[in-house]
Amino acid sequence: MATVAEALNLALDHHLSGRLEEARLLYGRILEVDPDNPHALHFAGLLAAQTGAVADGVAMIGKAAALLPLAADIHGNLGKALMALGTPDGAAQASATFRRVLALQPDGAGDWFALGGALIEAGDGPAAHRALTRALTASAATDSEPLAEAFERAGLRLYAAADWAGATDAFRKARTLAPQRAEAHRMLGAALAQTGDPEGAVEALNAALRLDPTSAEAQTNLVHLLVTLGRFDEAERAGRRAVVLDPGNADAYGNMVPLLEQTVRVAEALRQCGRAARLAPERAAFQRNRLSLLLHEGRRDEAIAAGREATRLAPADAEAHLALAVALLASGQLREGWEEFEWRWETRQLDPVHRSFPQPQWTGAEDVAGRTILLYAEQGLGDTLQFVRYAPLLAARGARVVVGCSPALVRLMERVDGVSAAIAWGDELPAFDLHIPMMSLPRAFGTDLDGIPAAVPYLRADPADVAAWRERVPMDGRPRVGLVWAGSPRTVRGVASPIDRRRSLPLTALAPLAEVPGVRFVSLQMGPGAVQLAEAPVGMDIADPMGGVRDFADTAALAETLDLVITVDTSVCHLAGGLGRPTWTLSRADACWRWLGNREANPWYPTMRVFGQDRSGDWSGVVARLRAALTDFVATRSHTF
Repeated sequence: MATVAEALNLALDHHLSGRLEEARLLYGRILEVDPDNPHALHFAGLLAAQTGAVADGVAMIGKAAALLPLAADIHGNLGKALMALGTPDGAAQASATFRRVLALQPDGAGDWFALGGALIEAGDGPAAHRALTRALTASAATDSEPLAEAFERAGLRLYAAADWAGATDAFRKARTLAPQRAEAHRMLGAALAQTGDPEGAVEALNAALRLDPTSAEAQTNLVHLLVTLGRFDEAERAGRRAVVLDPGNADAYGNMVPLLEQTVRVAEALRQCGRAARLAPERAAFQRNRLSLLLHEGRRDEAIAAGREATRLAPADAEAHLALAVALLASGQLREGWEEFEWRWETRQLDPVHRSFPQPQWTGAEDVAGRTILLYAEQGLGDTLQFVRYAPLLAARGARVVVGCSPALVRLMERVDGVSAAIAWGDELPAFDLHIPMMSLPRAFGTDLDGIPAAVPYLRADPADVAAWRERVPMDGRPRVGLVWAGSPRTVRGVASPIDRRRSLPLTALAPLAEVPGVRFVSLQMGPGAVQLAEAPVGMDIADPMGGVRDFADTAALAETLDLVITVDTSVCHLAGGLGRPTWTLSRADACWRWLGNREANPWYPTMRVFGQDRSGDWSGVVARLRAALTDFVATRSHTF
C-alpha cells in the first residue's frame, strides 16, 4: 500500500499534468487519512481555487499556512487565492498575507509587486506606491510591463485621493518602465496639471498624443492647460481635434468654453456649453460655466437660474455656490448673495490666505462691547479698502477694532475711524477675542442694497502728507486729474491674469482725453503699466510723482490733491471712492459684481461714476464718453490754488 507521501507525489503529478479530477480525488483521499497534512491542504486548496471554488481554496491554504507559519510559498499562494476572491476584504487580507511573506523573505521583488497589487485593490494608494517602489528597486529583472501597469493603477488611486505628488511619481515610474504606454504619459500630464506645472503637463500630454494621436481625452485635457499658458491658437486646435475624435464627450465641448470666453467669443462659448450640458445634464460644472457666460452677457436673471441648477445638481459643490453668490451679488440680491459667498472658504482659491484662529469668528449675533475683534484682509487690496468701512460700525458697538492687512495699507488703516491698531501680516498680533474676515462683514451686518454703509470719507489721508504732496506736485490753476490705466497683471508662469487683461487698457487708448484743453494729468499708475508713460499720447500733459510713493497712505495723500481720479477697476478706485474724491471707474463688460451690472451710480461709493464697456474688449465707447464727461467737468470746474 502506497504511503501518504507517495500518494501526494502521484496527486501532484496528476495536477501538474492537467488531470485535475484525478488529482482532486486523490487529494481528498489523502486528507481523509491525514486531515492536517499541510502539503495536501496547500495543493488541494490551489486546485480548488484554480477550478472556481475560491472560497474553499482560501480555507484550505489558510489552514496549511497556519500549520507551516514559516513556509513563504504557502503564504504567497494564500495571498493569491485571497486576491482571486475579487473583494476589497479579500484584497485587505491578501495585503496582510503578503506582508507576512515579506517578513520571511524581504528582498523578493515579486512579493513586493504582489503586495502592491493587493494594496491597490484594497484602496490604499500610498502604501501600494511604496510597495511597488520596493519591487522596482528589489530587482532590475522585474518584468517592466506588468509593473508599469501596477504603477498606473496605484497612480489612479493616489490621483483619486488628491495626492498629486504621489500620483505624479507613480505615473513617472510607469512611463519610465514602459515608455510606449500612452496612458502613462496622459495620466502624468493630468497629475502634473494638478501640481501646478502646466508646462510639464503639456509636454506629457503631447508625448501621449505622439504615441496615440486618436486620444480625445489627451486633446481635451490639453485645451485647459494651453489656455492657462496663454497659447490660445494651440488650445483651439486641440479643442477642435477633441470634438472630431469624440463628438459624444461632454468635456470636449466644455473645455472649449474658457478659451472662447478669454478670446471674447461669448455667444459661441454659450453654444459649446449648451452642447456639453445636453450630453451630461447631471454635471454641475457646465451650469457654473453657463452662469459666468450669462453674466458676461448681462443676463443676470438667467445666470442666477443657472447657479441654482448647479447647486441643485451638486449641493456640496463649493464652486457652484460661489458662482451663484457672484450672480446674486451682481443682481443686487445681497443678503442671499452674502450667505452663498461664505462657500468661498470651501474652495481651494483661498487656501493661501485662510487664517485659523482658536478664537471664535464673529457672526454678527455676539455682543462685541468691551471685546477686541480682529478684522483681517483675505483677498485683494481693493477688497480691504472697500470693506474696512465696517470698522466704525463695530467701534460704535463698543468693540476695540484691530485690522490685519498688507504692510502697504497699515498707515492708512490706522487712520480709519474706530480702528485701534493696524498690524501688517507677518507681525505679531495683539490679543483679541473675536475675528472676522473682511468680506464676511456685510453678511454679519445683514447688509442689503438699501443698507450699504456708504458715508464717505471713511478713509482719510494724513494732513501733513497732503501738504507735502501739494509741494511736490505744484498746482497751476488747471484741474488736476489722476489716471490709472492698468491693474496688477498677477502673472502666473508668465501669463497675465485673464481678468486683468480685460480690465486694463493701454495708456495710448486714453489719447482722446489729451484733446480736452486745460487739464493737468497726474499718474497714479504703479507696476509694469507705468513704463507706458515713456510713450504717453501726444499732447497729454502728465506728471509722474509715483516714484516718491511708499504705500497707500502716500497715494491717498496724493489723491487728496486731485480734483478727479479716472481709474480702471483696481485698488485705486476703492481708495479714491473711500476718500470721497470724485472718481470715474472704467469697468469691463463682464463687470465685477460690486458694480451691479455697470450702473453709473454705485451705492458703495456716492462720489463715483462707473463707465462700463458696451462690448467686451472694446474701450472706444468708454473713452468717448469719458472725453465728453471730462470736457463738461473742466467747463464747470473753477480750480483754486
